[in-house]
Amino acid sequence: MQLSHYNETEFKQNDTINPVIKFLDNISEVTKTYGSFEKAERAIKILVNELESSLLKETLSQYDINVKMLKKGDKIYHQVLREEKTYKTSAGEISIYRSLFRASGEKKSICPLELQAGIINGSWTPTAARLGLYVTAQLTPYQGAKLFKEFGSFKPSKTSLDTLARKLGSCWDDHLDDFNNKLYEEIVIPETAITMSASLDGIMIPLNKKASNGYEIEETTEITQDATEKKKPFYKEASCASISFYDNEGERLSTVRFGRMPEEGKKTLKKTLSQAIQQACGERPELKIVKIADGAKDNWNYLSKELQPGKGIEILDYYHASDHLNDAFEAAYGKGNADAIAQYKKYRSLLKNEENGVEKVINTLRYLHKKHPQSEKILTELNYFRNNKHRMIYAEAKQLKLPIGSGVIEASCKTLITQRMKCAGMRWDIKGGQGILTARGLIQSNLFDKGWKLISQCFVDKFEMLADNIIPIRCVGI
Repeated sequence: MQLSHYNETEFKQNDTINPVIKFLDNISEVTKTYGSFEKAERAIKILVNELESSLLKETLSQYDINVKMLKKGDKIYHQVLREEKTYKTSAGEISIYRSLFRASGEKKSICPLELQAGIINGSWTPTAARLGLYVTAQLTPYQGAKLFKEFGSFKPSKTSLDTLARKLGSCWDDHLDDFNNKLYEEIVIPETAITMSASLDGIMIPLNKKASNGYEIEETTEITQDATEKKKPFYKEASCASISFYDNEGERLSTVRFGRMPEEGKKTLKKTLSQAIQQACGERPELKIVKIADGAKDNWNYLSKELQPGKGIEILDYYHASDHLNDAFEAAYGKGNADAIAQYKKYRSLLKNEENGVEKVINTLRYLHKKHPQSEKILTELNYFRNNKHRMIYAEAKQLKLPIGSGVIEASCKTLITQRMKCAGMRWDIKGGQGILTARGLIQSNLFDKGWKLISQCFVDKFEMLADNIIPIRCVGI
């Protein structure tokens, strides 16, 4: 159907356009016909949706190839079947006849219509899949299915939404290095940025027995109040990383976030963060690097020894240090004791605002340890400050307008992982969870458009049609 070739009479007689023309011709009677604007609005939505569906069906059918033979690469494919199939579009489901082809000696058939149009997971048009992934990144498949149903004719099931996220997440991981390199080239570093911070952290999430990645899953049971057994989830640490850019006043300008499902040593997350930092340093080598994290040994082994080793300033999150300081004074004076509260406030301020304030904290904790030699807690906190004192340069960092807290990564763990992955009753396997985290990371980093372009192109391919009958020509000498 080519609307540009229709004359006025043909345009009005066309089955796709006629209902719209009829509605417009009777627009003056709309209040009598529908009674309320809400009913008229719904009727318009249905009408426009039918038009959209018809146009999509007509357009998608143009990508079908109905010939006996075609070529893809070095292989010749022969048509083996022609049948009708239903596809999910943003306007709802449409059914189209398409051809299947198979190369000699192969068991799997290919569908030129799906490959040329970029059909995803065998049934989703690109726009429908993009909508499905975006919504599923924010809501559970059950909530997403209800939302789409409320919107109108596009009504994917919760199972299809879950499968879609899993498929697209796997696609991203199959091309992880290539996609990451291309994506980082698209990260916009604000012109006024003078500082770049890098941070990583983790948070425990519930896995189910389908989870893999090297973990031995052993679900345990608990007895509920009604004496029935209930499966308890198996928890492992998902990981999160962030890169933030700051101006000369220390104001945060933008943040890029990454999330990964549980993996031994956070290997993939660390590699991803290293690639992104390297790309940013190549583009803007003058940026000051600040590495921020809590006191976890594994995080600092990576930040110090693997992430731009020998470069940047290391800062232990001030708020985590404050928590450890509070624990030490509570161990010495008792929880809620007035002296514990007063000492905590005094030394928290010294730690933050005075140069070498950490030395005063260490001296005080050393004195408390001598006074309470049996307290393992005071000794633990004393060693914590001793081991990390070179990262507790808060007064100097403030003068340089550098961040001293890991609030960005804490917030990232909450918004990127917790809000979606730890709802009541949830259990995750690695592939299903990673599809969600990949999409959420792209969305929260304002990179979803660029990420989607990379993913969607994985499902597009082209073909070369061949003549049905080729007659060889033989030259005869004259």
